[in-house]
Amino acid sequence: MNETLKNILDEKRQKYGNKASVKELAKQFVPYFESGERIKVKFSYGEEKTGTVGITTGWKPIFILMLTKRSTGSSWTLSKKDKIIGVAREKIIYNYNY
Repeated sequence: MNETLKNILDEKRQKYGNKASVKELAKQFVPYFESGERIKVKFSYGEEKTGTVGITTGWKPIFILMLTKRSTGSSWTLSKKDKIIGVAREKIIYNYNY
């Protein structure tokens, strides 16, 4: 099990006991949850969205796609069927020389 998933499970077990589970967490999103990088996701039903990976609270957490830095929640849940189709590694800043 990935170290991050293990840490999440340990935290949830302390709070919720043996009913805590990380089985629903899609492992392909773990590196982006850790790094905070913006990703573009193609959902299993065809829609595409861009954002950062967050996690729900509760005894059975799932990853969610946070669309903006100001987001405090999201209805875009990330599953094992969803695909990462892009990663924003750095922000491009244009310098104009006049």
